[in-house]
Amino acid sequence: METTSTERFRNRDHLAINALWVGVHFQDAALMTIVVPALVLMLEPVNHTNVLAVLSTIAAIATAVVPPFAGALSDGARRKGGDRRLQTGVILAIDTIALLVMAQVSTVVGLTGAVVVATVALMSGSTVYQVLVPEIVPRRFWGAAAGFRGAMTLVGTIVGLLLAALLPARTALLADAAGVALSAATLFFVPASPPFVAGARAGLKIRDRWDFFVTMAGRGWIVLGMTLLNTYVLFFFHDVLGIGNASLNTGLVAGAAMIGAVVSSVAAGVLSDKLDRRLVVCLSGLPMALAALGFALFPDPRIIFIFAAMFGLGYGGVFSVGWALALDAVPELGDVARDLGLWGTLSNLPMVIAPAIGAVIIAHGPTPSEGYRWLFASAAGCFLLGSLTVLAVRNANGKKTA
Repeated sequence: METTSTERFRNRDHLAINALWVGVHFQDAALMTIVVPALVLMLEPVNHTNVLAVLSTIAAIATAVVPPFAGALSDGARRKGGDRRLQTGVILAIDTIALLVMAQVSTVVGLTGAVVVATVALMSGSTVYQVLVPEIVPRRFWGAAAGFRGAMTLVGTIVGLLLAALLPARTALLADAAGVALSAATLFFVPASPPFVAGARAGLKIRDRWDFFVTMAGRGWIVLGMTLLNTYVLFFFHDVLGIGNASLNTGLVAGAAMIGAVVSSVAAGVLSDKLDRRLVVCLSGLPMALAALGFALFPDPRIIFIFAAMFGLGYGGVFSVGWALALDAVPELGDVARDLGLWGTLSNLPMVIAPAIGAVIIAHGPTPSEGYRWLFASAAGCFLLGSLTVLAVRNANGKKTA
């Protein structure tokens, strides 16, 4: 799976392989955080919280179910000489069409259908494409590769959030479609995977199943906290702070968080190739927990940007190095895309229940403001648990550590 080259993997090589994530997360960041909630407010102004909870749950189920199947199909095609770059390109074309359709819908049912198709396509493309890192990049540079992936992800996230905040929802969807289509063009600059050798992967097993499940559990807690925040933050600005342009403020706060995360992602990734990845992930998660707790205790628009910046510093390290830590457990599997997809599915399962949990927490607050305080405090607890969980990994950086 790993290349045999002894040369240093250059920064421009990292950029070429990871540029696609800009377009992928250009869409992913803003779709369920700003664009879809804004459309729901237009289509169902009275019952918007419950409608969004149901729609988000349906999208989360699609997100959870798709990756292992998409990965298995990709692995099967790879054994027969298939090219993961071509597979990704076809999938992203479907995603682009779904976004264009979504920009025209006028009913909640139509919106739900378009969201599901776009979500399935985006998750399928991400699952297939992510396997190119362990197939092309030498193992000793996996942390750096994960850091560059995190940085490109965050660049796409920042641009997507800002455009979603500044543009009307339907116009933002057209911009998303253009971003995905343009990012697909970077596939022409990605080198092909090494030739598949059937016998070389036969019978290979996970190096340590304990680590496989520990990394999933840690990511699961982080995903639960992130989904609690992302699903309802726009409504927090609208319902609690009484801000008229909730989309703009949501995008500005999220964008502020992501700017700091771009730098921390690359730095943490490179650092994790030299130090214990577990400690890098754990220490990165602590600022996220403190920031979410700050949102709960001090819901003041005048200082919320401070907490957003603190959140971003941790976010970059958690998601980039956390993925590299997972690669340390996964790379000896015979069906790489399928099993990375399985890892993604199981760690993303909290996305299915998070919208309902968030709605219950908000509804049971004595006041809307108190409900959101408990929501943010719950997210802080999730981030803390996720950060501490990864310390139980025994095989960090591909070496036995305990």
